[in-house]
Amino acid sequence: MSALDLDLLSEYLDGDDNEHGLDFAATHGFLCAIAVGPAFAKWLDELFDNNQKKVPAEIIVQIKAWLESIRQNLANEEGIEFPFEIEEADVESSLGDWSVGFVDAMFLNEDAWFTEEFEEQLVDLTLPIMVFSGVDEEDPQMETFRRNGQLMDELAEEIPENLNELYLMYHTPD
Repeated sequence: MSALDLDLLSEYLDGDDNEHGLDFAATHGFLCAIAVGPAFAKWLDELFDNNQKKVPAEIIVQIKAWLESIRQNLANEEGIEFPFEIEEADVESSLGDWSVGFVDAMFLNEDAWFTEEFEEQLVDLTLPIMVFSGVDEEDPQMETFRRNGQLMDELAEEIPENLNELYLMYHTPD
């Protein structure tokens, strides 16, 4: 397996040649959801909207290496490292883009994520991600969160630990 090259991925995913995939931050969010959540075999098809054959082979290799790196960090209890600074806790930021990717992947495998056993805990752990993703724009409570800068900062800080909790929820025996 080739070494993970985040610069190569960033250049491609944020560039004009990426016609079918998410941008760099959103791709990382998508891969994080795949890594922490329940098994989802069709993730690569969905990531590139069933057009992965139009994506350079080296990029596909790098995407798979990136996912493996995220999974390895989780398995080693190192947590997920974000490939960008979370400088602004705002919907219109890299964290907002990241959250869109995470939510996309989560809803593609909705039945597996939202089981009766985990639903209540899942809602609590994904609330910060949902707020940053901008979904539920019409929800007055979400808008109240988004207008409170200090609360947004606190929610942003919760995300890394919540990802660890989600991983444990779906990947440890009862």
